[in-house]
Amino acid sequence: MKLQAIVVAAMLALTGCASGPSQPQQLLYAASPVTTLAPPPADKAQVVFVMPKNLFVTGMAVELYDVNASENTLLSMVPSFGKTVHLMAPGRHQFMTHFGQAGTHIMDADLVAGKRYYVLMRFIYGGGFQLRPIRASGSSDYAVTNKSFPSWLSSTHFVSKTPAADIWYAANKTGVMKDQAAALAVWNKKSPEQRAELTLNANDAIAE
Repeated sequence: MKLQAIVVAAMLALTGCASGPSQPQQLLYAASPVTTLAPPPADKAQVVFVMPKNLFVTGMAVELYDVNASENTLLSMVPSFGKTVHLMAPGRHQFMTHFGQAGTHIMDADLVAGKRYYVLMRFIYGGGFQLRPIRASGSSDYAVTNKSFPSWLSSTHFVSKTPAADIWYAANKTGVMKDQAAALAVWNKKSPEQRAELTLNANDAIAE
């Protein structure tokens, strides 16, 4: 019964987190024509966000944003077993996942042009999806050396947002921004060590 309640609450939060109209989640993303990654261009960083965790309801998607001081950009709606690739300007970025009332998470990034980076969208039971930088080396569970890393890539498929996703965000922006403000307050209270753990560094670039 408790599990069912969590699922229902998450579904309600996703289909209408603010005053805007609800949309079936499957209309907000689509399979991408991308099947293999092209090399990153010389003037952009390439960031691949991967969600290998199956969710209770596979059609539900997580919002992924590039957080900007003046205006957020909805990068993608990512469902279970989905991944999405984005070309970003080099330099500092802040990314955010939003999963309705279930949870909002922040990640800092420092990107270098011509490099490829990976980020794991990690499911937290009852807490949304945390963004974990995949390190280029080391013994962490969140490093390319983790034996699960190849399966994270092989078990996921590329998706991209649809035009309906931007319409959905425009209608639900007030609620998203409210949750973002709360998440940023939590982020700013973290210690430097805690923020460092959740920061994608320039030297985390991974070559395949």
